[in-house]
Amino acid sequence: MSGYATGVELALRRAIAFASRQRLFSPGDRVLVGMGTDSASLGLLGLLTHARASLGLGQIAVAAVERRLDEESDDAEQVADLGRLARQLGLTFHAVRPAAKGRRVRVLDELRKLATEQGHTRIALAPTRDDDAARVLWELLRGRGMTAIRGLAPRVSGGVVRPLLALERSEAASLAALLGVELPTSPPELPDPMRDRLLPALEATILPRLRALTPGSSAALAGLGRESRRIQRMFARDAEALVKASSLAPIAEQLELDAESLLGPRGPWVARAALRAVCAAADPSHLRHDARALVRAVLHPRDLARAEALVLHGATATLDARSGKVLLRRRALRGV
Repeated sequence: MSGYATGVELALRRAIAFASRQRLFSPGDRVLVGMGTDSASLGLLGLLTHARASLGLGQIAVAAVERRLDEESDDAEQVADLGRLARQLGLTFHAVRPAAKGRRVRVLDELRKLATEQGHTRIALAPTRDDDAARVLWELLRGRGMTAIRGLAPRVSGGVVRPLLALERSEAASLAALLGVELPTSPPELPDPMRDRLLPALEATILPRLRALTPGSSAALAGLGRESRRIQRMFARDAEALVKASSLAPIAEQLELDAESLLGPRGPWVARAALRAVCAAADPSHLRHDARALVRAVLHPRDLARAEALVLHGATATLDARSGKVLLRRRALRGV
């Protein structure tokens, strides 16, 4: 066996072991593979088609998203290349296009909608350990503290899984050889003005240098992300227990909390849990905004105490300066 083949086999075994350990798939899962023409995406398709029986997968389909519909974009050509590849492999192919010229699409939202329509139970994406490390480094450099560090989780809501997080990008790319067909080539990726400039710079320049200077740095950064997610899950559990004990009514339309519970590292989780309990119908983006506003208000208690009430999307908050209690009351939502 050649050295290259051995490398592919080792990468394949590690990826299968990772998927099994993280319970990314269940027997019979119908998997929608979100694809680009990048090497990691091709490696992901190689992994899933080659290890289909080992992972107990049902149908595998390929989806590619044309992010922009304009003359300057190469997206249409890349999507067509992936369609030809899927047909060579005997796989169902779906192309997602923007509704109007020049309009960008939210890729993951489109994949989730497609998976629901087609009855797929998993959406497989191709981020690698390098992508995870770059994300953690980016979150560190944003300066929002340890509780803002999440990295890339192997499994998230909506059945989204990332089976290649145990592999570096070069290892993931080697799995494309398992497809056994001629592969489409990916043109150089152009800078995207809509995307934060720091993250692609970290992936392309800083992270490779860091790995050269400190072997194992990608794994260390990915480990930091895992530890941070573990701490955040602990904070979330503590917050839910605290809020459950603070309900003032059988139907939790109002809550009374110690202002101190909204401070410190757990504060944002307590704020979100309290607002979710008071107004379960609130939009998730409003919930995040309201939680930040509530924590900021408690950090400046004189302003909150002087105000009649802090009006949020789904609740109002008042502070009793003498007792140090914050009272949250549900307010009517439009259309609810």
